Amino acid sequence: MTENGKNIVLKRHNLIVKGGQDSREYRGLELTNGVRVLLVSDPTTDKSAAALDVKVGHLMDPWELPGLAHFCEHMLFLGTAKYPSENEYSKFLAAHAGSSNAFTSTDHTNYHFDVKPEQLPGALDRFVQFFLAPQFTETATEREVCAVDSEHSNNLNNDMWRLLQVDRSRSRPGHDYGKFGTGNKQTLLVDARKKGIEPRDALLQFHKKWYSSDIMSCCIIGRESLDELEGYLGTLGFDAIENKKVARQVWSEYPYGPEQLGKKVEVVPIKDTRLLTLSFPFPDLNGEYETQPGHYITHLLGHEGTGSLLSELKRLGWVSSLQAGNHTQAAGFGVFDVTMDLSTEGLDHVDDIVQLVFNYIGLLQRSGPQQWIQDELAELSAVKFRFKDKETPINMATSVAATLQYIPFENILSSKYLLTKFEPERIKELLATLTPANMSYRVVSQKFKGQEGNTTEPVYGTEIRVTDIDKTTFNKFEQALKTEHPALHLPEKNKFIATNFEQKARESVKSEHPRLISDDGWSRVWFKQDDEYKMPKQETKMALTTPMVAQNPRTSLISSLWLWCLSDTLTEETYNADLAGLKCQLESSAFGVQLRVHGYDEKQALFVKHITNRMTNFKIDRTRFDVLFESLKRALTNHAFSQPYSLTQHYSQLVLLDKAWSKEQLLAVCDSVKLEDVQEFAKDMLKAFHLELFVHGNSTEKEALELSRELTSILKTVAPNSRPLFRNEHTPRRELQLENGSEYLYRHLQKTHDVGCVEVMYQIGVENNYDNAVIGLVDQLIREPAFNTLRTTEALGYIVWTGSRHSAGTISLNIIVQGPKSVDHVLERIEAFLESVHKEIVDMPQDEFDKQIAGMISRLEEKPKTLSGRFRRFWNEIECRQYNFARREDEVKVLKTIKKDDVLKIWKQKIAKGAEERRKLAVFVHGKNEGKSVVDEIIKKNITDGKKEQEVQYTDQLRQFLPLYGRPKAAIPLKPIGVDPLEHREPETKSKY
Repeated sequence: MTENGKNIVLKRHNLIVKGGQDSREYRGLELTNGVRVLLVSDPTTDKSAAALDVKVGHLMDPWELPGLAHFCEHMLFLGTAKYPSENEYSKFLAAHAGSSNAFTSTDHTNYHFDVKPEQLPGALDRFVQFFLAPQFTETATEREVCAVDSEHSNNLNNDMWRLLQVDRSRSRPGHDYGKFGTGNKQTLLVDARKKGIEPRDALLQFHKKWYSSDIMSCCIIGRESLDELEGYLGTLGFDAIENKKVARQVWSEYPYGPEQLGKKVEVVPIKDTRLLTLSFPFPDLNGEYETQPGHYITHLLGHEGTGSLLSELKRLGWVSSLQAGNHTQAAGFGVFDVTMDLSTEGLDHVDDIVQLVFNYIGLLQRSGPQQWIQDELAELSAVKFRFKDKETPINMATSVAATLQYIPFENILSSKYLLTKFEPERIKELLATLTPANMSYRVVSQKFKGQEGNTTEPVYGTEIRVTDIDKTTFNKFEQALKTEHPALHLPEKNKFIATNFEQKARESVKSEHPRLISDDGWSRVWFKQDDEYKMPKQETKMALTTPMVAQNPRTSLISSLWLWCLSDTLTEETYNADLAGLKCQLESSAFGVQLRVHGYDEKQALFVKHITNRMTNFKIDRTRFDVLFESLKRALTNHAFSQPYSLTQHYSQLVLLDKAWSKEQLLAVCDSVKLEDVQEFAKDMLKAFHLELFVHGNSTEKEALELSRELTSILKTVAPNSRPLFRNEHTPRRELQLENGSEYLYRHLQKTHDVGCVEVMYQIGVENNYDNAVIGLVDQLIREPAFNTLRTTEALGYIVWTGSRHSAGTISLNIIVQGPKSVDHVLERIEAFLESVHKEIVDMPQDEFDKQIAGMISRLEEKPKTLSGRFRRFWNEIECRQYNFARREDEVKVLKTIKKDDVLKIWKQKIAKGAEERRKLAVFVHGKNEGKSVVDEIIKKNITDGKKEQEVQYTDQLRQFLPLYGRPKAAIPLKPIGVDPLEHREPETKSKY
């Protein structure tokens, strides 16, 4: 391609390996300035997307300015020379059904967006300016430091971030891996200026040094032909990105040498977690994609079938879960980790567990690499690639742009899947590195708090103690490598690998939506044959509704524990099926339990029946029960330490739903639950039940009906005198209806996080197509301004979210802001924002309003990319029993008739301050600095100042006097689930007297 007579393409790559079901077209380009670009033409896409990856990350930060790469990523969004308005890019995307994001990793930074297909050129024009002429204005620099600081504040008491920084702090002195990558106000502003560094100058220098075309890779996906997409590169200036001759940096030295290895690291977490991680320095294997030797070792060490390491650790009652695997930390070095979740007893047997790990590693070393295992992995991966689901454009663009940094164009799509070579010697080399001398292990537990010898990691303040592995223990580990363990052996061959990929006979009845094919009181069966994706895949979901589950906190707890025990028991039986692409999930719901099986259809019906049978006859092992029950209690306890925005959503449910149990209530009944209660649960649950089944995919109506009959038959046999549910035994959840003009406020105090959170909702009413469409449009209109005003301009917090909330058949408009400012102040600013954005909508030109409508319609018309995505939409309608499978199409019809006055009318009626039908609930989670005494003073002041919000003291307070909303009428007029004996009663015989 030439632009102004200049050829901007150095080399083209047209031979790109793609999956058998992949209809997209691809072209790889190396531009003359060094940018590597993959173009993807997909005429059917309803979203276009692009991503650009720069091979610079926080490991390249100057030591004197931690967080600079991350700060630079933030700043690029805030205006460029061509588009100086700080929110021009995000505003353009928001108006055209788009979204954007970015992330900074150790050695690369990735920017990405998606947008309506016809707006791709406009979005690319704004996007490429990030890499040509960013502004880095003084005012934006000062403000965005606060956003970075708020992001860091969110992470301060997050155990994942804390453990990561503990690992970094332990690296060799002077190794780049030891840097603090996020940065905060202290490092980027306060300390910087003390050192005579002006942050804006440092940003300009960093961008000038590192943002070079020869270390950039890009992916663009659009409806256009490949030639048209290629044309954008020149007209929009991708070729004008400066080549500063920057080589892709590779680290030749591992972060951990002999002085850092051979250590035991004890860490005190925030949550009550117990983890053991063995870490081994490992090569960067990104370039070894044809053989994937790390995958071979991961597959065996992480196996969960019979004879596996996990199976033996679970039998001993020491471990609940295990993950093993290698990952590249930055170009040139990686790590192999084995991480286990420990039971109480397991914490007392840490060294025994480490010995068992080395027993299994020794087994692998002695057995040597097995050709049949590699062949099986290759077969599984080849089938997965052949029938790979279509990725969303933004996910694909993000992944491809990052992977292009080290994978050739030809293999860019296949490198994660196709195993084309077997190199046993390389596997042996890697296994030989998994030794006690080349390892450190980390134990995480609150029992280490305050112990002698603890130090504090300086960035997050985590308590740690690092000690040498003593000689005796080290010798035990060495000996374990050479010792055979009778319970450990290699896995058996996988019998679940699919071989039949034919499409089933086509149904004579064609339907866009699921059809009800059976409704007999015991069960309701929905069926939809896939005629869209045409893959050999299927989704089956079974929902059991049973009244006892929701009766009280105790039965709710027992049902959860029963599911945990069932899932645990099934692990060995289902693991090979999972590897072969046939997956199952067991979930508890508000009124029962659910089973979802998805993947290849060949053996799916048999698999569903097997799991259903096991539901009815599995025996709970005492040791595993004790471990799992303790894990469940910890999960309930740890909820209190969750991010504030998670807590606001939890408490808003407790305030508004007619029946919901708090974590504290569930914990309070734990002592009354015994193993026998859980073992008998299935019998109790299935005394009266209703089954709702949905089969979607490569199946037939006949098969779905047969499956339904067999499942119902299995479930009927569990309890003596089992019967179908009576209709009045199940009442769907409903939500409290706040009074017109009411403003309620519920506060929760927590002692974990510095940041607080506000969730404010404005109840609109019972769901209907009109309100759903209009409130969805209101969200579309306020989303980008909320982010720009509350996060960027006012710096109230890092997390700012708006959305329409659908709950128990009602709809509300919700806004969430989490950050370091006082939550009372944040609520005031949210209200002020709503007043200002209302004025903007009033003044909005008609053509801008029309763009917003078009953007909203585009979002609603976006099709799921996979069978699973389509299934989820259908299932949501079945689960809520509204059966409005054409919901999106109906809302689009409404939107095509909407005028600005319609939006302003509902705003004036239900959202604006003083609105006649305003029904507002704000849920506060205070930052830990706002304790009870501070909050009491705030409440007193609010009363003195005449604030309108009524304080809710208890989550169930409003239930005493407020009515419940009704539920929307179902789109398909069906009887309630279950049976009514009165309808089948014999007619009464008239008395002769």
